Amino acid sequence: MKRTRSLFLICFFNLPFVTALAQEGERERGFWSGSVTTRYMQTSNKGNLEDFSILTSYGKVGYHIKLRDWLKFGVSGNGLIHYGTDGIDKRDQTTGSGPIYEANLWNSRLMSGSAEFSLPELYLDFKFDSHLIRVGRFIEDSPTINGEGWPFPNALKGLWYKYQPLVGFNAEAAFIDRIASRFSGDFENIGNTIGAGGLGVGTDGSGSQYWTATNSNFVAITKLGYRFSGGLDLAFWNYYTDNISNTIFTEAKFDVGEDKNWHIAGQFIYQTKVGNGGNNSGILQYKQDESASGFGFMVKKDISKSALSLAFTRIGDGSRLLLPREWGKEPFYTFQRRTRVEGISDVTAVVVKWESSLEQENYKLNMFSSLGYHSLPNPTDASTNKYQVPSTAHLDGSIKYSPKNKFRGFSAELYVAGRFLAGETVSNSAYLINRADFFHSDLILSYIF
Repeated sequence: MKRTRSLFLICFFNLPFVTALAQEGERERGFWSGSVTTRYMQTSNKGNLEDFSILTSYGKVGYHIKLRDWLKFGVSGNGLIHYGTDGIDKRDQTTGSGPIYEANLWNSRLMSGSAEFSLPELYLDFKFDSHLIRVGRFIEDSPTINGEGWPFPNALKGLWYKYQPLVGFNAEAAFIDRIASRFSGDFENIGNTIGAGGLGVGTDGSGSQYWTATNSNFVAITKLGYRFSGGLDLAFWNYYTDNISNTIFTEAKFDVGEDKNWHIAGQFIYQTKVGNGGNNSGILQYKQDESASGFGFMVKKDISKSALSLAFTRIGDGSRLLLPREWGKEPFYTFQRRTRVEGISDVTAVVVKWESSLEQENYKLNMFSSLGYHSLPNPTDASTNKYQVPSTAHLDGSIKYSPKNKFRGFSAELYVAGRFLAGETVSNSAYLINRADFFHSDLILSYIF
C-alpha cells in the first residue's frame, strides 16, 4: 500500500508536465472530476446473534485530458478512512462469525491503520477511426467483470480494444494481467485476487483455502455485439480465465411497443473448467466442478417517470456457477443489493422491482423497492451451496434526495433491507447470521464535482 501511495503522489504532482504536452487547442479539454462519500452501514441480526456496523468516508479525484486528436490521458486516485472498527472486529459468540456487508467498506484482513489509498486509473487512449485502444490501469464495465465501486472501484491492468466500424455493430477484446479488487485497491496477480471477499466451503464441506493459492496469470475477454434498427440488441461475451474457467455469456434485449416502453431481455451463461481449476489440491482448488450453466429473463414496463419489472433466474442443479465477487456485480436480472447467488447450484430466483423519480424545481428524488424470492439448496449441502445460504425472501428499498441550485452535486440516500427465511426451517445459527432474519440499513451522503 505504501507503493500505491507513492505512485499516487508522483502521478498527481506530475500532472502539470503532462498537460504541457497537449497541443494549444487541446489544453482546455482537460478536466478534473471527483467525489466524496460518507457512509454508515449496520446489520441487526435476530435474537442474540451479534450485530455489526461501521462508519467510513471515501473519495476519488481524477484528471482526464486530450493530448492529441488521437491520444488521451487519464488518471484517478481513491482514498478511504474509517472512524473506528470496533463494530466489525467483534465476532458472534455462538457461531464465531464476523460481518459480511460492513466488511466490504473496510476489510480488516487486507487493510491496516485508519486510511488506505488506491490508484485505479493511469491509462492512455489511442483512437484511430473506428479503433480505440486503452492501455494501463483502467475501469471497464462488462457483465461479469465490472467497476463495482465501494469503497474502491474494481480496476483492471492491461489492454482493452474496442472496434465499431458500422452503426449497430461493435466488438471488443481485452487482455488483463492484474486486477485491483474493491476489497483492497491493490493490483495483484489474477489468481491472488480470488478469495479476498470470502471463501465459503469446498464441495466436501471443508473450509476453502484457495485464497493466494490459486494459479492464474491472465483473463482474456472478447465481445461481439449488434443493435438492430428495430430495437433488438444482441451481445456475446467470452471470458477465458487462465487455468480456472471459460465463461460464455449471451444476452438479447428488445424494446417493443409504439413508444418503445416495453423492454424484454434474456440471458444465458455457461461455464467450463480450464486446467486444474486453479490448483491440483482439493482444498486449494477454486473451480472444482467441470461445468455449470444458468439463464434468465426480464420484462420491464416504463410508466411515465416510473418503471415496473419482473425478473427470473435459474441456475442448473449440475454444479456451482462461480463468478468471483472480487471482480464486480453479478449479471443476473434478479440481482438485488446485498444478494448474491454465485457459488450455488439449483437456484430459482424471482424479483419484482419498482423504480420511480420525482423532479421538482429545487430537488430530485429517486426511489426504488424490490421483493425477491431465492430458492436455494439446503445450506448443509456443501456440494451445491458454497456459502451455506438458506432460501430467503429479500425486501428492500431506497430513497435518494438530490438538491439543485447552489447545492447541486450533493445527495443523501437511505437504503434499507430485510431478509427472511422462506423455505424449510433452519436451526443452525451459522446459516442464519448475516444470511437470513436480519435488518440492514445504509446511509450514504455524497458530493460529486
